[in-house]
Amino acid sequence: MQSTRVGGAPVTTTDYARISATLLSSFLAAMVGGAVMAVVMIVAFTVFQRTDLLFALRPIGAYLFGDAILLGPTPMMYVGAVAFHFGICALWGFLFAIAASVLRVERSTGGAVLLGVIIGLASQIIDINLVTPPLLFGLWGHDIWTEMVPPLYSWLAHVAFGLSFAVAPALFRPLWRRFGGRDEELPESVPEENAFDDPRIR
Repeated sequence: MQSTRVGGAPVTTTDYARISATLLSSFLAAMVGGAVMAVVMIVAFTVFQRTDLLFALRPIGAYLFGDAILLGPTPMMYVGAVAFHFGICALWGFLFAIAASVLRVERSTGGAVLLGVIIGLASQIIDINLVTPPLLFGLWGHDIWTEMVPPLYSWLAHVAFGLSFAVAPALFRPLWRRFGGRDEELPESVPEENAFDDPRIR
């Protein structure tokens, strides 16, 4: 088995495969979570406040464009809001990947759900409750997010984002097989989860 040394410790190609699969599966799960979060916000605004479908993007775009996106939103502003939203989601996905790798919960749906909920709550507390008020006051003179988004909508959307990391283990398994050189089909007599009972990734 090929290996190299990082910081004096041997690192095998299997380790690289596990880390790569964890990073990619976490990123993809974060993108799913970002979409789910957006859907929750859109449904909340359109159903309960009778807004148009794109209204939910305006508070997100306010970080970049301030009151301009509220008064006269343009297609490019909406594109910027979407890019900004998924960029933040990707950062939290990276943090999820680090934690999942350290805790070795890449393959555990239960572990991913628990860790995902923690990530979702942390994103609400850090991004919205701690960072947003001073940031938006500094940029635009008032906290546009808090003024526009009811707290219930925000909390529910961020929890939904966290729960979406439940898909990460399902994404991890085929990626680990591919990156680790195990892309062959498993015999029907071998349960899929047994394919990962490899002491090199414990």
